[in-house]
Amino acid sequence: MAKEKTTLPPTGAGLMRFFDEDTKAIKISPRGAIALVLIFIAIEILLHVFGTQLFG
Repeated sequence: MAKEKTTLPPTGAGLMRFFDEDTKAIKISPRGAIALVLIFIAIEILLHVFGTQLFG
């Protein structure tokens, strides 16, 4: 009995590769993302400290 070999197309083992498509979204460098997070943290701290005086 001869064994029939059928090959399937490569699928990447079910893994999706999101970097294959280039989107038109805003691109931020890692340093820029960290800077934005630090700015938001500073604003949050300032609002906790001075928020009751400014907004009642």
